[in-house]
Amino acid sequence: MTERVARPIVFERLDDYPDMTMSLSDTMVFKTGSWRYVQPKYENKTSPCNEACPAGVDIQGFMRLTAEGKFAEAAELYRLEHPFPASTGRVCFHPCETACNRAEFDEPLAINAVERRIGDEALKISIENPNKGKFKEKIAVVGGGPSGLACAFYLALIGYGVTVFEKMPKAGGILRYGIPDYRLPPEIIDAEIANIAGVGIDIRCDQALGRDFKLDDLAKDYDAVYLAIGVWRSKRMGIPGEDLVGVQSGLEFLEKVNAGTPPKIGPRVAIIGGGNTAMDACRTSLRLGYEPVIVYRRTRAEMPAIEEEIREAEAENIPFEFLTAPVEVKEYDGKVAEMRCIRMKLGKPDSSGRRRPEPIEGSEFDMPIDTILTAIGEEPVLEVLENRFETEWKKVKADRFGRTSMAKFFAGGDLIDQPHTVVHAIAAGKKAAVGIDKFLRGEDPDSVLEHIRVGESGSISAAKHMGSGLQQTHDVVHYGDLNPDYFIPAPRAVMPHLSPDERTGSFEEVNKGLSAEQAVTEAERCFNCGACIECDNCILYCPDIAVLREPDGGAGVGGAPYKIDYEYCKGCLLCVHECPRSAMSFEEVAR
Repeated sequence: MTERVARPIVFERLDDYPDMTMSLSDTMVFKTGSWRYVQPKYENKTSPCNEACPAGVDIQGFMRLTAEGKFAEAAELYRLEHPFPASTGRVCFHPCETACNRAEFDEPLAINAVERRIGDEALKISIENPNKGKFKEKIAVVGGGPSGLACAFYLALIGYGVTVFEKMPKAGGILRYGIPDYRLPPEIIDAEIANIAGVGIDIRCDQALGRDFKLDDLAKDYDAVYLAIGVWRSKRMGIPGEDLVGVQSGLEFLEKVNAGTPPKIGPRVAIIGGGNTAMDACRTSLRLGYEPVIVYRRTRAEMPAIEEEIREAEAENIPFEFLTAPVEVKEYDGKVAEMRCIRMKLGKPDSSGRRRPEPIEGSEFDMPIDTILTAIGEEPVLEVLENRFETEWKKVKADRFGRTSMAKFFAGGDLIDQPHTVVHAIAAGKKAAVGIDKFLRGEDPDSVLEHIRVGESGSISAAKHMGSGLQQTHDVVHYGDLNPDYFIPAPRAVMPHLSPDERTGSFEEVNKGLSAEQAVTEAERCFNCGACIECDNCILYCPDIAVLREPDGGAGVGGAPYKIDYEYCKGCLLCVHECPRSAMSFEEVAR
């Protein structure tokens, strides 16, 4: 069979070509966008870390700036939302890391460690206040802790005259008197408070409510008052012998140590409780040369203390007595000699969600002990408030803006019903600043849709993320919304620290912080969930060349420097599917 070979037809002249239809224009005349029934759009969303931060810090934003080595810019962005980055970079319980999407890929970001690095940078940057003296109204803040100072800071930046009254010799509250120096050195607190006061705040120390002034004095002299007196009275154990010499509050013990007047205790010290105060008290006792032991009625899994603090105590070889509760303190010559304890078992969950500890009958035993430090929770000293406020569960009742039952008085921090953490206290101060500003301007604070951000004009303007809880957050990006094929596994940064042998003999800071290079490398691990970082994937994958850069490089719709030419977009959504960070969405086309 003869093989047939196809040969090309060759025309020697143009006139030899047969007649055919030919377009002499380019494809731009064919506006194919009318075919689509859905269309993409740029839509920056909320990252889970931002949503989890009680103070509403733009974590994704400062991570991106840090990755670019812009530490000063990252610090300035941070302080728009939170004036204590160096402090919380050391002591925050970092719920942002628990929420981090990277945890499902390899390891969560070391956000708190990067926060500390940019917080230390912020210490070098003074804050200008162009609005100083803008408004005639005067505001009093009672309590110079993190909540009171945060409220004062934002109100001063808006333009109000603010006076802070603090009962202790120095401002700082729980940061200065409740957290040991090996976690938060006093010079860090001093520097941050100096920056805060520098915006025009009058801080008056050794001034206590109920002793040096009363509520009526404040009502007469000020247009609004923010109460942030904290919780400085430890809860009682409710057992025989707890009034003996040698039984004292763990928080009071820490306060005296931090003030430079440590009380004589020990040598055998039992710390009752499993929270952060208990961890601080036991580790402080060890550094003072005593022999501490933690006594906790549940198991390690139920301990409310920050996990890192528990691990540090374990590394320092502090013993733990789990599923153990004191039932009586025994005395010798009027002083503590022994503590009778009982073994516990875990029953059904209680209102906290943890399994309720139940005593095991006949399991009592005696523990030789010289000092007992109680750390089972604290409560506010409400007597100084003269029964003038509506209360609930031994807390002042206040709404989300801190408004109380008494006209022009606001309350926040640990004085109200919220978690007793530094970052929650700061968040309460911010929200109270919103409430006070709106109150003094005769406006409704409920009109504020999103969290506080103080702009150059001094006004409180809206920001995208709402982590401070002024409104429920929406459009949070979860791991399943991302395209992880574009990311490479990388180890989490490890902060250098003193070894147990090096640290237990002094109050030198244990954790040494990330270097600049470590901070940049760690920030580069950030997925930047929900935020366009101009990776150009949308341009590269668009088959219709319908995604274009904005000519001036400015932000387009959704905050991205791109625009979509819908006259040519067919709605294939390749750009949406290939966006690594879920910074694009789609919507139906209206017909």
